Amino acid sequence: MVHNRYTSFAIIALIVSSVLGALLLGSIYEILSQKADIGLIGWFFAFLVPLGIIINLFVAYKIHKGSLRFIKFAFWMYVLQMIGFETPNLGFSITLGFSFNITWSVYDVSIIFNLFAIFMAVILYKAMRNGNES
Repeated sequence: MVHNRYTSFAIIALIVSSVLGALLLGSIYEILSQKADIGLIGWFFAFLVPLGIIINLFVAYKIHKGSLRFIKFAFWMYVLQMIGFETPNLGFSITLGFSFNITWSVYDVSIIFNLFAIFMAVILYKAMRNGNES
């Protein structure tokens, strides 16, 4: 696969997302170190952030090496991150690395739109289309 501007931009965006995720990781660990009653579940979710960073960096590396399969994987990974929800009793959204959210609330229900995930999905879709043509 020949690199085009979309694949190059996707690689850079995945690396930047990983760096911003690492900065977030530092602030999460600082907050968790100040709390004594965080529990096992809190630490489990705190260790999921490095997993997201590693996945982003690995996918960026594989795209750099020319793997169309990993462009498709990254596309679906970001499609899953596009929308989340939150209620008073339950909240769900997937975030790997950086996110830029806009929230729309109706009474007690909030719908979360991750604009960075939407942007990345568009870039990766264009990279897939151009990768299939070459």
